[in-house]
Amino acid sequence: MKLTELLIAELDREVPRSRRALQEVPAGKYDWKPHDRSMIFGYLADMVATMPSWIEMGVTKNELDVAPAAGAA
Repeated sequence: MKLTELLIAELDREVPRSRRALQEVPAGKYDWKPHDRSMIFGYLADMVATMPSWIEMGVTKNELDVAPAAGAA
């Protein structure tokens, strides 16, 4: 199996789960934290939503920088 086929199969499994989780994020609760030392809920939801694009970057680029200093390319 090619690496790209493996990654596509992984995305096929994970995207529906991530979509269901993101649909459960309550509107207006971006700043909510379950604990003082936790990340805010909205940030975590944004991260889950952008993770699939990291795979594309990993396949098409020589390096993976999820927070480039120059902003989004």
